[in-house]
Amino acid sequence: MMPVLKASGLFDPLVVTLQPKVSIGILPTWEGTTHVPSIHSESDSVDIPVPSLTTQEEIGCFALTVVFQDNGDGGPVVEWISNQGDLTLLSAGLGDNGVALGLNARTLLLSQALTLDGGTIRVSFTGRFSRMISTSLRPARELGVAALGSDFKPALIENDRQVLSEEEVSGNDIHPQSGDRTDGYVIHADLAASPLRLDLPGSGNTTEFVIPLSDKPVGSLIQAEVGGLEPESWIEVSVNGESRGILAPAPFSLNDPAVVITPPKDHLQVAGWRHASLFIPARLWTPGDNSVLMTLHRSTDDAGAPVYLRRVRGDLLFSGTPAVSATSPLGTNNPTPAVIPTPDTSFAAPSHPSSAPSPSVLSTGSLYGNPSPMLFHAAAPTPLPAGNLP
Repeated sequence: MMPVLKASGLFDPLVVTLQPKVSIGILPTWEGTTHVPSIHSESDSVDIPVPSLTTQEEIGCFALTVVFQDNGDGGPVVEWISNQGDLTLLSAGLGDNGVALGLNARTLLLSQALTLDGGTIRVSFTGRFSRMISTSLRPARELGVAALGSDFKPALIENDRQVLSEEEVSGNDIHPQSGDRTDGYVIHADLAASPLRLDLPGSGNTTEFVIPLSDKPVGSLIQAEVGGLEPESWIEVSVNGESRGILAPAPFSLNDPAVVITPPKDHLQVAGWRHASLFIPARLWTPGDNSVLMTLHRSTDDAGAPVYLRRVRGDLLFSGTPAVSATSPLGTNNPTPAVIPTPDTSFAAPSHPSSAPSPSVLSTGSLYGNPSPMLFHAAAPTPLPAGNLP
């Protein structure tokens, strides 16, 4: 069974706002009048009662979303307190360690097994409570769904456009998959798995990726996750000197807990990482080295917060069955020889055109970690095998 959030009176969220002023939203019907959130400034924490699922007919589990200012120092801690007083650590830190993303948001799935008898969620940010923006507890239904392929492990459907993976809702640190991989006729080329800042001082707000190709793909996508980008600002993508368009972020709901309105001008911002992509036509690629330039364009109301990219990759579709050849990986993190299909793709690390290029490059190995264990009382549906193109 897979949880899905539903917008209706029965599924209204419970919102505790801490900045710019403290307020507790209207208690939804599922919470009742006897369970009221409490704010403890002396311990820099918020306690939110969670009702027993045995008293609910349609609710199958809950999702907690925390919005906060992330300075790269770990982020808020989340604990579960049972009705007997037992403590369970759900997340040692919701933030991005070492990455000062700024306005961040993280959703944590509270499984049915955890919340069956009810209890309390405690969110604390010791010594940094002033950087907590809000917490939202949302009830979810559980639905049976099927997942194609073996890599993506869906865990929570936030709306009709956003599906979160097990890793994203686990409360653990995010470890982006690195290295190139193949899927039939498609090569998923790793350009930058770990976070990198797009607008480094002196870079002209531009980052370049160099993609060597021995043959032209018939079509491709540039995909990434973007953090810190103002909704009115945009990232332009140019391939071999020709502007292709905007790296378009995925749509979001205006009632998403990650949407933050800041005073005094009621400025709308979207916290956390957002998926973004752009189609690149075949005519823009050439055999040999290809330049992919990403340039940040700030709107007039942009406050100038840092903008980051992570999980940047090029998805390249080739016609025909590619031959397989062994190559030596680039870089020093993967001493084991990698096996990748030709055309050979050795992808250089990103560089800023205005500064000296980095001498290091990313590995083309295929090592990647497994996601977090299953979060639910029931097993996930068996993934369907991905088919090959005819």
